[in-house]
Amino acid sequence: MSSLKSHFQTTIDRTISFVGIGVHSGDVAILKLKPTTQTRGIIFRRTDIPRDKGEVLARPYNVSNTTLSTTLTNDYGISVSTVEHLMAALFGCGIDNVIVEIDGPEIPILDGSAKDFVINIEQAGVRRLEKERSVLWVQRKVEVSDGDKSAMFLPSLSQSFSVSLDFPGTAIGQQSFRYDTNSLGFKQQIANARTFGFAEQVEALKEAGFAKGGLLSNAILVDKLKIVNQEQLRYKTEFARHKVLDAMGDLALSGYPIIADYHSHKGGHELNHKLVSKLMSDQRNWRLMTYTEYADLVGPHFITASDNVQSTTDERYRDNAQDYVCFKEG
Repeated sequence: MSSLKSHFQTTIDRTISFVGIGVHSGDVAILKLKPTTQTRGIIFRRTDIPRDKGEVLARPYNVSNTTLSTTLTNDYGISVSTVEHLMAALFGCGIDNVIVEIDGPEIPILDGSAKDFVINIEQAGVRRLEKERSVLWVQRKVEVSDGDKSAMFLPSLSQSFSVSLDFPGTAIGQQSFRYDTNSLGFKQQIANARTFGFAEQVEALKEAGFAKGGLLSNAILVDKLKIVNQEQLRYKTEFARHKVLDAMGDLALSGYPIIADYHSHKGGHELNHKLVSKLMSDQRNWRLMTYTEYADLVGPHFITASDNVQSTTDERYRDNAQDYVCFKEG
């Protein structure tokens, strides 16, 4: 899978439906992804709200909250929260345009990863549209920080994501992971990594209105040096990989593939949003170009995918994960 597999913009080929609970609200929601011939990007529509007020565009200027997840809010105050895993799945599968209908305020968490989104998008198929894709090429270093936390873009001819984590005294410890989108390994390397939390924080989070739908079936629970879940880690570096997944979803809100080396140390949704906002705030930081212009600039060495949309089979998914431990449907 790749976010840059085609010169042309895409949508899904048929409607996909999901039912699940929101990890923070605990509410059950019905989610539908619908094809569209419009090239406006990812559009969220709250079906429990009058249509003239229920549309929320996936854009950086609509990000209203980044506490534990990313929330989008339109001018009418209508919100959709926990959008990052779905945004990452659409981006990783190379989907530029889709209507996301939901009958409540939070995207279902499913199993805490993007796996089910990706599998269903593949099964639905991808439809090529007539409009050419554009990319945002970073021209100079852009960096944000908060204490010992940091995130940055470095100029590059290709797109990559590198994260490092440091949770001393826990089962996570120090982890790092790098993902290059030209590797075509989103499904194998990133999509299956689950969100995580810490046992000592659960009660305080619930009292604050978060994690009401958090279960061992939709998150990894870390209790100091122990993993509470019976299911094993899916990767040795699952925690770092999930941070890559989150970053891909947060950065996809820019509306374009961002051609740069992304680096994050102890980062999260807030720093990701600040980084994209800082990037976009100064036009000297970036250059918007068509995919054809980008391909001509970097040459075939960096463009590894063809224009034909191809699916990755489940067998390849199982066989190619570098440090894959286990896989469980459902």
